[in-house]
Formats: sequence, C-alpha cells, structure tokens
Amino acid sequence: MSRERRNEPRMALALPVQVHGTESDGRAWDEMTSTDDASIGGASFTLKRSLVVGRAVQLSLPLPKRFRRYDVAESTYHVYALVRDVKSAARGAGSRVGVLFLGKTPPRGYDKNPGGLYLLPSDPPPPPKERRLRTRLDNVFVNLKLQRIGLTGSGSEERTVAENLGKGGARVMTSLPLAKGEIVMIEELGGPFKTRAEICNVYIGQDRIPRLNLHFLDAEAPDRLVQAG
Repeated sequence: MSRERRNEPRMALALPVQVHGTESDGRAWDEMTSTDDASIGGASFTLKRSLVVGRAVQLSLPLPKRFRRYDVAESTYHVYALVRDVKSAARGAGSRVGVLFLGKTPPRGYDKNPGGLYLLPSDPPPPPKERRLRTRLDNVFVNLKLQRIGLTGSGSEERTVAENLGKGGARVMTSLPLAKGEIVMIEELGGPFKTRAEICNVYIGQDRIPRLNLHFLDAEAPDRLVQAG
C-alpha cells in the first residue's frame, strides 16, 4: 500500500466484533465491542484500552457479504486490520479507533513482531523514545492509589507504593493487568496530589512483582514528596 484513500463510504452499522491484538511487550489481549460503522475497506469501534496508529489487530465479526473480499459464505469474517485513527471516546471511556482492512493475512513481519508498528509510506516516523529530562530519586517511598480510568469495581484500583519518584513521573509496583500506553489516575494517600499518568513501560522486577514507569500528565509531583527521602 503506497497510500491510503477511503474510496468506499462507511455505513453506520452496529455489529459485535472481537478485537485481538498484541502489546509492544508481547502480551496478547482480546476485547469484545461493537462497530460504529463499516465498509469494504474498514470500520470503526470504541475500545476500553488505548491503541496507537500503526498497530495491527485481528477482527472477527459478522460483516455483511457486500463488504467482504473473501469468505462470503462464512458466518464470521476474520480480517487483519491496521489502526489508522485514534480519538478519545465520549466521557473519556477508552478510545474510538478507525481501522483499515488488510485482508486474510497480516502485514509482513507480523509473525516475528505482532506488537510492532506497521506504518504506511506516507506516515510520519514514530516519535523518539522518551528522554527523561528530570532526575528521579530512588528510595523515596510514597503511598499512592492507582486507578484504571473509565473502570469501577473490583480490579480497577489498588493501593501501591512509588519506589522511585521525580517531578514528572514515578516507578510504582502493581498487581493490576495494565499495559504500556494506558492512562491511569494516581492519587496521594492522605494528601492532595492527584494526576493522570501515562504508562511508559511495564516490566517484572527481580522480586517477580510487576512495575510501571509512569509519566505524569496533569501536574508535577510537589517538592515535599520528591524530597521525602
């Protein structure tokens, strides 16, 4: 594909769709949702998780026969698709994703790197990796509440500890099923500091406890917390 043009108008169409994808760290995920619209060339839908342009996903949905390029007699249409547009969903509940149908086979290199980015030649290059502009202090332990945005109930929040803290971000331990790129809410226990934060990395420590590298989005950590150690 040397360029992308939507030649077929999308039709408002609500269909159940199973979306299967892989995070950049190799973790697979599945989510059920419904389409907002569809055509022979693509579709759009809302997901609870965050995606980025260039991510490849696999869809399973009962697409009408007139929108299919193959398997017209099958009840379910299985198609690989490429994320081409991502917008915040209404009320901040996830993201509205527009995808381009690729076909029955994934993009080249997908089998070795399913969590990679597959950009079109006309796309700008991906942004450089984060460079930390502010110093973070180790051995600064701050009690926090970590909450998944847009979710409530059991498994949506936890109390945790920041074991590395700076003005612009922190490293925290977690037991929640979180992934790189998700946005969470961080709140100081017993204090006024509160901010949304982007998960820049997820890894397992030597003690086998998952940790998140967070970048604060709404506010910097106050000096009294950074200097607590």
